[in-house]
Amino acid sequence: MARTRRKKFVVGRPMRGGWTPFAMRAAVLGLAPALLVGGTVGVVVATRSAGPDVAETVAADAPYTLTGYGHGHGRGMGQWGAYGYAKQGWTAERILGYYYGGTTLEALGDKAIGVRLMGLDGKGLDVFSDSPMGVAGRTVAPGEAAHLTAAPGGGATVVVTRGCDGEVLWQESTAHPWVDPVDLGPDRPANEHLKLCGGGAPFRGSLGVALEGDAPRVVNHVGMEDYLLGVVPAESRAEWADTGGAEALRAQAVAARSYAAAESRYAYAETCDTQDCQVYGGSSKENPKTTEAVRSTAGKVLTKEGKPVSAEFSASTGGYSAGGAFGAVEDLGDTESPNHKWTQTLTAGEIATAFGVGELHSIEVTSRNNLGPDGGRVTGLRVAGSTGTKEVTGDEARTKLGLKSDWFTITEGVGPAAPPPASALAAPGVDNADPTGAVEPTDIERKYAELGGHLGVLGAPVGPELAMPDEAGRFRMYTHGAIVWTKITGAQVLDASVLTAKLPGLGS
Repeated sequence: MARTRRKKFVVGRPMRGGWTPFAMRAAVLGLAPALLVGGTVGVVVATRSAGPDVAETVAADAPYTLTGYGHGHGRGMGQWGAYGYAKQGWTAERILGYYYGGTTLEALGDKAIGVRLMGLDGKGLDVFSDSPMGVAGRTVAPGEAAHLTAAPGGGATVVVTRGCDGEVLWQESTAHPWVDPVDLGPDRPANEHLKLCGGGAPFRGSLGVALEGDAPRVVNHVGMEDYLLGVVPAESRAEWADTGGAEALRAQAVAARSYAAAESRYAYAETCDTQDCQVYGGSSKENPKTTEAVRSTAGKVLTKEGKPVSAEFSASTGGYSAGGAFGAVEDLGDTESPNHKWTQTLTAGEIATAFGVGELHSIEVTSRNNLGPDGGRVTGLRVAGSTGTKEVTGDEARTKLGLKSDWFTITEGVGPAAPPPASALAAPGVDNADPTGAVEPTDIERKYAELGGHLGVLGAPVGPELAMPDEAGRFRMYTHGAIVWTKITGAQVLDASVLTAKLPGLGS
């Protein structure tokens, strides 16, 4: 294991006393009831009884291991979790109801959607088709190309050439800045799709140009169902249909339709074609398996109060969704995910540079949401360095450090790799404290078993094993007391009489 080299700088005054073992245990346990009722409590566990307050600068090449769960923001449906549940026999409707609590499945009327093609930002439109196209009230034959440049006021200049780079055949201005396929109906054959000069995906529907201020934009105007034929295979895995996951694809189609129906981002288009909105690949990635998922759920959207909801989804929740617009739920289906648990190693220099704090002194998690293993998702992180201290949210840390999610722990040195995903799933509602498939009990679980489990002096658990906000240790509450674990004390038992006598504020 790599050693962490530090340069020490003495600042401030020496500490004038230490914590007794009992005082430390009492302070650690004192936060537990507050956490269980949603309070925000910080606690510091002293690791030395005396000595100067020392600020340490970590060597730039010293490694840190970040161990985490999930991939993406974790809000709404977890795609791998949906796949896991589909393999257990859940229907799309049950999957959607589980992740998007409080919604109703309703029918959406005929709707078209404008999609900003962000890869063409700042450019004009150069397009052709294997079938005739319509532009400026005229027909463009196969073998000819139309070139549109957005004009102020909403129109466009049109130049038609022989091939994409050949001679100019005609040109004019138009108030209708669109190139239309030979037939504007839904589900048209591939030879009628519009294609971009220079390669790229073909598109169903029409292609047009607009201005956002002075910036040129290219837009695909397409029917909702045709649009989804290009979204679902880009956002999920068509091959899941071959391994028991067809219902996950159907759930994905409904979630994507709901998300798109709720979008209204621009004056000239409702949504975009990247991960900032939903990934959309035109018609090039369409797959019969995802097409079936779209068609079998045609028009169905999730609503609240009669309006489509923005049904966010992410690749992997890590075992617990993040909450937000939809309540957080345990996601046992996520054990199928290759990113159910992951590790990433960064150097102290990389961490310090990401946060702009000079040379790194320390990095610590200050708060979590207490949902899932290791205390759940990070909600607060403090990074201190030679030029300052930054306090950020877990999501901000995820972005700055390039992590897969905001659910992670940090340890010095190079840690072991994450285990592979489990092949088996526990049934929903069954206690599955370690969804990675490992069976090694925690120190708290060992101590609880030594005391006779639920038949012993502590009685039954009244909550999950949780991490302390400052990462100093872990605790679990039981009917008649608690077990607290720290690196200093190991697993310690406090029964109800101790809680009442030593910490009277905890009594009933």
